[in-house]
Amino acid sequence: MTVGEMLQYTNRLKEILSSHAPVAIKDRRLANLMNDLEQAYEIPALRNKNFEKQHPFVMQLYKTVSEARSL
Repeated sequence: MTVGEMLQYTNRLKEILSSHAPVAIKDRRLANLMNDLEQAYEIPALRNKNFEKQHPFVMQLYKTVSEARSL
């Protein structure tokens, strides 16, 4: 993940979290962000420690987005 990509995804997360949208809409937008990260960085469906070691910034952002959801 490049610095520019990280900034773009981080700004997107901040915008979602700071919006005044209902929780259901925020959750849907966060899920879409997770899907975009999964596709862009080929995040495995099942936990893979090797992948996590090789892509720490991607996984930290992914986990932050996941934890922000209210589900």
